[in-house]
Amino acid sequence: MTSASTPDPQCADLVSVDGAHRKVASWLVEHVRRRRWALTAIIVFTLVSMAFTLLWGPIVRHTSLWVVPGDVWYTFRVAHLIGWGDIGGIYTSTYGQLSFPGAAVVLAPVAMLAWHLQLSESIGLLTEAHPTAWLILGPVVLAMGSACLAAFDALAEELGVGRGRRIALLAVEAMIAFQVVTLWGHPEDMVATGLAAYALLAGHRRRWAPAGWLWGAAIVFQPLVLVAFPVALAMTPARHRLRTCVSAVLPTAALMASPLLTQWGMTTRTLLHQANDPVVNHPTPWIALSTRINATAVTAGPGRTITLILAVGLGVLALRRRPTMEGLVWLVATALTLRCFFEAVMDPFYLGPPFALIVVACATRPQRHRLIVGSGAFFVASLISFHHLSEWAYWTPIVALLALGLASAWPGRSAFRSDDVISTPESRPVPTAVGTLHHLVGTSD
Repeated sequence: MTSASTPDPQCADLVSVDGAHRKVASWLVEHVRRRRWALTAIIVFTLVSMAFTLLWGPIVRHTSLWVVPGDVWYTFRVAHLIGWGDIGGIYTSTYGQLSFPGAAVVLAPVAMLAWHLQLSESIGLLTEAHPTAWLILGPVVLAMGSACLAAFDALAEELGVGRGRRIALLAVEAMIAFQVVTLWGHPEDMVATGLAAYALLAGHRRRWAPAGWLWGAAIVFQPLVLVAFPVALAMTPARHRLRTCVSAVLPTAALMASPLLTQWGMTTRTLLHQANDPVVNHPTPWIALSTRINATAVTAGPGRTITLILAVGLGVLALRRRPTMEGLVWLVATALTLRCFFEAVMDPFYLGPPFALIVVACATRPQRHRLIVGSGAFFVASLISFHHLSEWAYWTPIVALLALGLASAWPGRSAFRSDDVISTPESRPVPTAVGTLHHLVGTSD
């Protein structure tokens, strides 16, 4: 029997666990309260985008067709396979899956519901005028693709951006997401970018374990964020780097185990070649170094290898200069931009992730015109990206506008300090917007 003066260890453990749960619940409530404008933007985005897909054809084009993004059906077909238990065969060439299957896994329950209800879908070039599956798939895809708005708002708040400018930032980010998700049907790109933003935020708050898992979730949705990982890893303390790398790899390893074990040749060939169609999409001068796979497709070429090498170089720069959070966001935006600089064949939605971080970085600058310039660069680049031009005529203005966006977001040399001046949450004032959460998000290493 435990005496009244001696606390029961089991009771103490229960109290400790209950206290941890209460802290987590309190943090979630506070985070949701602070993200109320972002959550409102997500709801409005989903409603407006859904209305656009259903009404644009009848009202503007005077046809009965729904304007549903065609690429989403490729992901949805893979989601069907996963729901039926055939994840090992998702990289068959007929399905068009070129990336990691995170988004398809999330959409698998929706695919099973659509299959059970016998709803119609579009398949490749076989386009349904009114694919009824879109009525349940659309809201899920649109809400999932716009959830990144909460991450960008949280990142901007952490960097000290005021509420008024954050609302303007949300409007710009919603327009970026509209192009990527609503027009092209690629929610995975914006989900991955949003998760990467949350990973940066967790690292800034010295929450290394959550940061690693967030990077893992981001990569399994869209491996393009790998170019930003070296910068974040450089800012991770040495004793946490191995665990961060393991956390970043595990989600992808778990989902890719079956395809690699059962269809090694087909899976590796699909992932490494990354075939793209230069007739349907937009070739750049880098296509001269690509290998033609067949009459209609070429490989990604050495451009992505160059991108990864330069991304590692940015990581080395971050390791040596120890940037502030503003400098870190700018380096990540630069890393995401490298993909567009060296891509052999461009798609318009490739512009979404780099500009999403560029405008966040612009919003942190005290000069208001920086955000205007960065946003304007995206709008002009987006318009150009839909036109089929010659290789140099297409690539040159896109690269110039991305460079203009990075220049407008430049945080200044003071954001890149030397090795002997390392910023920690204890050594500088905490932004007012997150002061009440500081006891939760950590001062421990």
